[in-house]
Amino acid sequence: MATTLNTDVAVNLNITARRNDTFKMILQVKDSDGDPLDMDNSGQVQKEYQGKMSIISTGGEEIMTIFSRYWEDITATAESDIHPEDKNPEANTTGYYTGSATPYAITFSNGEVSINVPYDNMDFQSGTYNYDLQIRKYPSGGALEYTTWLYGTFTLSPDITQL
Repeated sequence: MATTLNTDVAVNLNITARRNDTFKMILQVKDSDGDPLDMDNSGQVQKEYQGKMSIISTGGEEIMTIFSRYWEDITATAESDIHPEDKNPEANTTGYYTGSATPYAITFSNGEVSINVPYDNMDFQSGTYNYDLQIRKYPSGGALEYTTWLYGTFTLSPDITQL
């Protein structure tokens, strides 16, 4: 008799967005009892929940990375390889988006994770990519955890009306 243990909780969710349009996605997150998961980071110096979403080409090249305000307890800076400053994607360069002011790119509240990317950062080549959303949880007095919550294809449809 075979026994299987699967600790992979990631959900396959395929996303379609439109090039040069604002991208908004809100996830409703509940605990095992069905109650909204309290992920409110406001007022915390050490952020309990952080997020990072990477969009890559089918060949593995990074297209854009979307961060919460903090990633690994550092703010976005020009010198950082871990959490770089905001930069629009271009034909030959990766784009990054944290959000220079509220609302930040990935935010957490009581029962919700919001991902917001402005239209000018959604200006990369139309096509089908791969993505995942990883959550970093560092509870007070607890052990650091990284968990991929979502993965799948990210299709960027072409736009007709130009900015």
